[in-house]
Amino acid sequence: MSRSKEGDGLEYLTVKEYAELRGCTERYIRKLIDEGKVTAEESWGKGGNKGLIYRISLASIEPKLQVKYRRICSRKENAGKPKEQKPVLLPDVEHLTAEEREEIVFWQDILAEWEDYRPPGRSRKEATADFVVYLQGRHPEITFSERILYRKAQALRESGPVALVDRRGKHGKHKKAVPDKVFDIFEYFYLDQSRKSIQLCITLTELEIRQHPDKYDQSLLPLASSASFVREVERSIPVPVLKYFRLGEKAFKDECGNYIERTYDDLHSNDIWVCDNHTFDIFVNNGEQKKPARVYLTGFLDVRSRKMVGWYVTDAPSSDATLQALRRGIDAYGIPKMIYSDNGREFLTHDIGGRGFRKSAKTDEHEPPTILKHLQIEFRTALVKNARAKIIERAFLEIKESFSKLFEGYTGGNILERPERLKTMGKKADNFILLDDFRRYVDTFLAGWFNKQNHSGTGMNGKSRDEVYAACLYEQRMATPEELNLMMMRTTRMQTVNRGVKIRFGDEDIRFYSDELIMQHDHEKVYVRYNPDDLAEVRIYDEQDRFLCTAPQQPKHSYFSSKDEVAEFMRESRKLLKTVKAYKKQKGIEADDELELIMREAEANMAAGERLDPKIITPIRAVDESNEMDVLAQAVGGTMEPIDWEKALERLEKVKKE
Repeated sequence: MSRSKEGDGLEYLTVKEYAELRGCTERYIRKLIDEGKVTAEESWGKGGNKGLIYRISLASIEPKLQVKYRRICSRKENAGKPKEQKPVLLPDVEHLTAEEREEIVFWQDILAEWEDYRPPGRSRKEATADFVVYLQGRHPEITFSERILYRKAQALRESGPVALVDRRGKHGKHKKAVPDKVFDIFEYFYLDQSRKSIQLCITLTELEIRQHPDKYDQSLLPLASSASFVREVERSIPVPVLKYFRLGEKAFKDECGNYIERTYDDLHSNDIWVCDNHTFDIFVNNGEQKKPARVYLTGFLDVRSRKMVGWYVTDAPSSDATLQALRRGIDAYGIPKMIYSDNGREFLTHDIGGRGFRKSAKTDEHEPPTILKHLQIEFRTALVKNARAKIIERAFLEIKESFSKLFEGYTGGNILERPERLKTMGKKADNFILLDDFRRYVDTFLAGWFNKQNHSGTGMNGKSRDEVYAACLYEQRMATPEELNLMMMRTTRMQTVNRGVKIRFGDEDIRFYSDELIMQHDHEKVYVRYNPDDLAEVRIYDEQDRFLCTAPQQPKHSYFSSKDEVAEFMRESRKLLKTVKAYKKQKGIEADDELELIMREAEANMAAGERLDPKIITPIRAVDESNEMDVLAQAVGGTMEPIDWEKALERLEKVKKE
């Protein structure tokens, strides 16, 4: 075929060329032209059908035939040119699959066997033909030929064993159903935490291309099917990228990020307790509300044995619940060496573990010793948003699966897990277990079931938590109940004594007052330590953590208080007044009357007289101006002469020195 172009720049085909493309006769093409099924232009010239010549525009024929025509023309143009030899880039043996390695071994054995195959009296060519027949009989599932053997031998000789692998279909140059440019736009919409569906992202991609013809080639439309995009997502987008962009950084770190693998061989029981709060997925009846309530578990878990050592069921996580759970654990198993928690406010309270990162560097406020310092417990907190660091989270999951799901009031962790029965049960608290009964169930389950179950975790060796705790208990630090009561008292922040001291308990201010506190420490800075279970009295400490005194609670009196109650209060109030009045007498101080002391001192001062010693004496006379000089001359006993004041002063100074 040869291309023919006219002045208009269009390419045309003859009837013969078009017939060859379609694989039919010229007569059939002419018939199609006459019937109007093929568009052609008429012209007159020599030969042909009475000089009538048809020419068919290349742009008017089927697209497939256009591609075929251009391929044939290109082949003719390059027929005389030597083919450019592109280097074949073969993969390393390490990058081959196990199946490809087996293929190399197979062909190496075949070629080695062919090299040794020499039937007597047969030529090389005849021996190769016989060997192909032999191979075909031994491996009927594989097609063998002499050409294949020679080609494999040449590939092994020139490029090594890797060349024996059949690379057909593995070059990665196949036309993609989803072009790279299209998939880049799709990824922009798909890799987002809104988690748009694949079909929506396809629609957005199509709109982006269609609305920006100046930016994108419109031949990219229409887009491939959603199944093609699904395959491309699975093949092209790495899982960590999907986790990060669609689920967030936390999901990426939890599921794809590196982590520290802990060892437990160097730990003993009570070395580290980890604490946290867990929301029970259960409705209970707390007896105070008509609607059912959710409750929480504050727990302490021994890291070495994974044993739940202390816990407390509460209607809201708080620092008091934390101390209750800790006290129960200490009473039963002793004082741990370290406590590990998250950054919750119930753990970073100023008087339990300290305020940690919440403490402002700008303030110079004195921090009283915390409860954990009194107990000689080291306190550490986990990194923010790092739940993997606390193994107690796994224990809470086990509690949910093996305990919470046993109750009729199980709510599920999310809306998908919520049982349908709650639609009718969940409106009245009377339909669910009482809180006190639920607390007893929790105590029985944790002590009698959870801690008794065998554990397959690292260092547990299939033993129960109780067994591992007992086997690894090397040192047990104990304290008497009285000492624990003292060390585990709550502490207020520093305050100034002003008509006593106050503590905030719940939503109420409670005042404590004593005569000793006011007499000895009024307007001093102190802090108060107290037992939440016994608020009859508090202990007062100064800034250096020195015990000062105790102070009883001051009861509040309403307007309806009896006369006897008010009278008793007034009698207590007058005690301080009596103490103050007796202060001088107790000191044994005696002295004269104040007025007599002052008058006596004044008379003594007057009797001593006054001694004046001026440096200069200047005489002053009251006379008329008319006879001032005569009077002055008569006073000194002589005629009036000018006075030399400098000499007079010098003589006066000389007299003083003598």
